[in-house]
Amino acid sequence: MLLPPELAFLEPLLRAPGDEYKSAVWLLNDFDSSVWQYSFEYKKSPKELDWNVTLSDGSSLLDEKNKSLMQGFKYFLTCSTRNDSDTGETNDLKGQQARQFWRACHIIDFLLLNDARYQLCKYGLAGLTGGNLIELLDTLSRETSISESVYQWTTKLREYCYELLKKTDELDIVEALKARPQLLVITNEQKDEDGLGIPLELIPPIRASLYINGMYGTPQVDYGHQPNTIKLSQIFYPQSLWGKNQPKTTHAILGFNDDTSMFTREYRGVPAHTGANSIMRDQTYFSYQSTLYNLGTLHEIGLPAPPVSSLLEADTYTPKLGAKGRFRTVPSDTVFRSIRHAIEFHIEHGEQIIKGFCRIALECQKRQIAPSSLSESEVKSIVGPYLVNLGVSQLSLSSRVIDTKTLYESIKGDKAEYFKNLRGNVGLYDLLATYVGGIQLTVGILMARRVSELSKLKADKCLSECGEWLYFGNAKSSKHLFGLRRSEARPIEPIAGDMIKSLIKMQKILLRIGYIKSYHTLFALPHMRGQRGLVDTSNTAYNRNLDIFCDYFQTPLNETGQRWYLRQHQMRRFFAMLFFYCGSFSNLDTLRWMLGHTDIKHLYNYITESTDGAILSSAAAQHAAENIHIGNTENFKELVELIKEHYQTENYTLIATSELEDFISDLMSEGMIEIEPEFFTDVDGTHMKIVSRLKYKEAA
Repeated sequence: MLLPPELAFLEPLLRAPGDEYKSAVWLLNDFDSSVWQYSFEYKKSPKELDWNVTLSDGSSLLDEKNKSLMQGFKYFLTCSTRNDSDTGETNDLKGQQARQFWRACHIIDFLLLNDARYQLCKYGLAGLTGGNLIELLDTLSRETSISESVYQWTTKLREYCYELLKKTDELDIVEALKARPQLLVITNEQKDEDGLGIPLELIPPIRASLYINGMYGTPQVDYGHQPNTIKLSQIFYPQSLWGKNQPKTTHAILGFNDDTSMFTREYRGVPAHTGANSIMRDQTYFSYQSTLYNLGTLHEIGLPAPPVSSLLEADTYTPKLGAKGRFRTVPSDTVFRSIRHAIEFHIEHGEQIIKGFCRIALECQKRQIAPSSLSESEVKSIVGPYLVNLGVSQLSLSSRVIDTKTLYESIKGDKAEYFKNLRGNVGLYDLLATYVGGIQLTVGILMARRVSELSKLKADKCLSECGEWLYFGNAKSSKHLFGLRRSEARPIEPIAGDMIKSLIKMQKILLRIGYIKSYHTLFALPHMRGQRGLVDTSNTAYNRNLDIFCDYFQTPLNETGQRWYLRQHQMRRFFAMLFFYCGSFSNLDTLRWMLGHTDIKHLYNYITESTDGAILSSAAAQHAAENIHIGNTENFKELVELIKEHYQTENYTLIATSELEDFISDLMSEGMIEIEPEFFTDVDGTHMKIVSRLKYKEAA
């Protein structure tokens, strides 16, 4: 029916479901094609789904007898990226729609890989019982990794390695190990992270077997040569639709590198999350359960589908799931000390570090060479006497050049030597990464934003002309905006604004001299191996800068010898923590100076308006726990009584701060207590103290 223009919005509602679901914004060619081309705003060419999949009886999914099954899978994919509330598709093509598409593909692959059990080739999707669907969900829920639950990746890889070792000639293995001695090197980090389950003495010959059979991919800067997981997936999963062309988890133990110094941290890190789950989290599980329920749409279209009773049975099934853990609390003195280091580093050395890098870029632009071509003597003559006196003697600790010869083996040297050189300011690029890591830390703490929001800040668009407002895209605001983030502006502390200005100035200079062609992300850095240009910030690069900063300033180790490597999701509470400590009578001169000219009542109003309630509560709980642990109980009398009753002790130093914090957080979430500032005025102005109040009556 042809509708008038003013009623055109009703057209999707009046189309037959079989026609409506034949299109999707990510599907680039015809629905009935045997090879789909799809793209979720990929930067490179579109990807393909080849529907010519062999089933357990030897027939192809393209055969006439399997037409209904294939049509069911196709419609399942297109309807899975639709909103539950209307006929339209979800807004965020790269985010939400892509994740829904992946979940549907995982479910299809699980069914195809288990076709011999479910007999899809004989009974189709209509033959799936409630027990079959529950089994699918139960299998998914047992692992946090889909590579393991759906594809049994580690088991398949381990078995393949053993088989390949048996098939490969021993003399060829010996020759490969002689030609590439790097295959013999197993680092301590690889041993610590090993989850493959192969005896260590077999790792070198297995690496050699993989190498001889061409199973290693292009070397990656951070991980070196790793087995090509897509190539291996095509061997392991020929009967899958999607998984055979997708990368899987790399096992570091199989990796080797021409640079034998592949460490990235000085120590193992304190886990950022408490109680790492070995089973799927509830939120992830319910997303898969919702996607599976979309098979019911096939009834609407008129295609064979699992019975409605089976779908309802699966939709009400909930297995044992992993709880949503809390982010591990970083001791506040560690954070405050770190932010002080970052600010002092900026004031003392920031300008000179930026100047030194810009001088390197200018020299390379004049000579049209890569920075890695510069010898150590040239680097010292270019960067200037200030940085040379500071310790700079080479471009990067990850790119060593003597005269004109580049050394590729053990570029960083051994671990002790590398971190001694890092803290001795030997490498200019490492010094720059430390500086940028400090800026990330400062901005991250003061702005309390998500890492995805900070890493995507553009150097030319993130700061207002007056330098007092930071512009960013809110990562949780794309709904009904066609995947675009809502732009927001927030006031920024002057010291953080000054830091950002120095990075913007650096890119302005690089742009003016022609070293870069356009502005990059705010925290972009040069290639650590010395190639030309800048690298836009990714989550990996963002965290690498923080790691370098933490190793440079040697953030404390915990009782098991793990270092606190700071992460932005742990930092979001610390602007509130900053307020609690600065507003109190703590001896934190640097922090008092940062907020010394701000009305504390106005500041608290800003914090409560701009900070998530859960983050504010966790900051209050941590502040109270740390004070009670060291005996500062005067302002927490009612809370102390509850702690005494629960733990049967008045010696609060015996209780771990993290345990105290969890207990206080539970009391706050149950509505039994509240922890808030209490403002008072005297002749010296407005002050505050943080107090706890009992809320038994309100809770009851």
